[in-house]
This record gives sequence, structure tokens and C-alpha cells, in this order.
Amino acid sequence: MSLQLRPIGSGTAHGTVAIPLLAWSYERVHNVRSSSLTSFREDDYAQNRHIDYPVVSGPSTFVWQENTMHGFGHINAKVAVNGKGEFFQLKLVRISSSDANSINGEWDVFKDQVPTCAGCKGYVYVTSPGASPEYLKGYVSNGLVSYGFTANLDPNTRYDE
Repeated sequence: MSLQLRPIGSGTAHGTVAIPLLAWSYERVHNVRSSSLTSFREDDYAQNRHIDYPVVSGPSTFVWQENTMHGFGHINAKVAVNGKGEFFQLKLVRISSSDANSINGEWDVFKDQVPTCAGCKGYVYVTSPGASPEYLKGYVSNGLVSYGFTANLDPNTRYDE
């Protein structure tokens, strides 16, 4: 699309200048945070092992612009295993789709700083504003290993612009 400008008083198209017009759209931005996970599960299909870990701590944050591929997501999960802790990091590295309450994309997962799932497909779902309780849940998998998680949102920390 272009806008045609003509000199004042000119009835002809001589000296026409084309100026490209950009179509700007307003897409809402969302931000949610949780101080700790309420559940964390690891499924290792190769070893036929399924573990629901006791969560010691698990802060998480997600920021995204709906209907775009712009955003960020990160979970640090410290879980208890036989009296000691293990540490998982789940990083949303690429968004493939999003809307007001969910993000789909690729994730990298690390267990005690060792990569366990690179470029894995997954999602996070967040309840609508004002829902009771407000929470997030998600799932990440590459077919060999998967991770599931849930967390209550911290009070008054969800922002929707």
C-alpha cells in the first residue's frame, strides 16, 4: 500500500511520491510470575521411569505478546531426591504460537546443568485473569523424556496490557 502525494494546486500525477504505509497492530502483552511450583514430574520413557518430585522451590516467570512470537519463559525447579536436591531449568527458547492464555514453542531443559531435552515441544497455559485460583501449568516433551509442571500465580503479579 502506498500514499500518493501531489503538489498543491496540481491536478496531475507528475512529481508523485510513493510513501510506504505500515499496518501497525496492537497485540496485548502478558506477564505472570510464581514463587514456587506446586508439582513437577519427569517421565523417562527409555527407562520406563516416572517421578513426581517433591518441590523444594521453583520460581517461574513468563512474558509474552499474544499472537506473536515475542516472549520469554523460564522455570528453576529445585526438587528433593533421596534427601538431597536436584536442579532443573526449563527455558522457553522459541515461541511458535501464543494467545491470551497460552504459549506454544520449543524448550531447552537442563537437569543439574546437563541438557536433557533440547528443542523440545511444549506449552504453558495460564488461567484467565480473575480466575480462582490463578495458576499456570505446562508440559514439555521430545518423545523420549517429558516434564510436567504446575504453579499457583503469586497474588497481584499478573499484568495484562
